[in-house]
Amino acid sequence: MPFNYDQLPADLLLPRGDKRRRIFLAGKGGVGKTTLASTTALFAADQGFKTLLVTTDPAAHIGNVFGETVTSVPRQISGSNLWLVRIDPKVAFDAYRHQVLDSLEHQFQDTETVERVSEELNSPCTEEVAVFQEFLDYVLSDEFDVTVFDTAPTGHTVRLLQLSWDYEEELEHKDAFTAETAALDDAQLARMNTAIRTLQDQDETGMLFVTLPESTPIAEMERAIADLERTHIYTQGIIVNQVLPEEAATSRLFGKRLELQMGHIDRLKKRNTNRTIAVATLQDDEIIGAELLKRFANEMIETSKETIR
Repeated sequence: MPFNYDQLPADLLLPRGDKRRRIFLAGKGGVGKTTLASTTALFAADQGFKTLLVTTDPAAHIGNVFGETVTSVPRQISGSNLWLVRIDPKVAFDAYRHQVLDSLEHQFQDTETVERVSEELNSPCTEEVAVFQEFLDYVLSDEFDVTVFDTAPTGHTVRLLQLSWDYEEELEHKDAFTAETAALDDAQLARMNTAIRTLQDQDETGMLFVTLPESTPIAEMERAIADLERTHIYTQGIIVNQVLPEEAATSRLFGKRLELQMGHIDRLKKRNTNRTIAVATLQDDEIIGAELLKRFANEMIETSKETIR
């Protein structure tokens, strides 16, 4: 049986020319996005790039990986070029709500309008919009050379990226309260469109999916890739995680399983000839801490070990 444990090209992860790089790790829950996002971010930071690792996962597992507290304010890991931050839905909701209400209080004399909008802002969709606003902040920020996004499970990611189209459609049917609010709407739409162009620019954005060598996560991933392609956001790479090592081929217990895994990988390659397919093998130990992340990067990323300090 042929073994071809392909690696992820380093130039897929690092800035191109004078452009900043945004890397998204998406996929079904439980496939290892957080570990791979953490590995990618630490790798970029170790190459000398100022790097931010953003999690939109409510569980914020990156804190466990690095042994650091992750808050809604970017926090630097001591002695490194890496910062960690969490998009906290509650914090984002409170900030967005106060921002909208403060703006309205300056524009309207009557309290009835402000109270009505305040009540409308209590809907669940407001939190979704608030998270999206903060997500846009990090997509558009020029503060970091590389920004890596450890995203929530696939369906949430696609929804987050498609919110801008919903917003544009909503504005077409919305009557602006005043010329000022219309101007704010136009500014917000322009901001969203700038972010969309960034996500569609493959020199600025790398969309990577993480999956397991199994039918269900692969099928879900392929549906999500197709959904994103309809918005002209193209996936550049797929990382197949938790693949058994080559020595498992001689095991009576795991040999057949490895053969099935390699079959899934071969079929993925045939269906995705325009994308990088990389393999991350199953590790003996849970990958926690910088040293194990760097060791994992040496195995997963296609570059000489000397470049990883």
